[in-house]
Amino acid sequence: MTLQLLSLTLAYDDIRFFGSVMFTDPNHPDDKPVTVLIDHSDEPPWFRLTNVDPEGQDPTVPAMVEADRIMRFLLRYTPDRIGRTQADFQQP
Repeated sequence: MTLQLLSLTLAYDDIRFFGSVMFTDPNHPDDKPVTVLIDHSDEPPWFRLTNVDPEGQDPTVPAMVEADRIMRFLLRYTPDRIGRTQADFQQP
């Protein structure tokens, strides 16, 4: 399944954030977009993901994989936005 990013929204305060990421399937453009909610966490990886679809919670679901990848990328390059440092986001 190939996903296309439709929307990414994040809101920050000094150490917390929340938001959502929406994807469309280019092969099925009329289908409802897949939405993953994002919330901060006090433990690595410093965020939690929740698929709006209750059956899509498995971390291997394509939307969850892609949302995880996006969040790790964003937080790795802007750790100060959530009160963290580069050391909190070591590369595997």
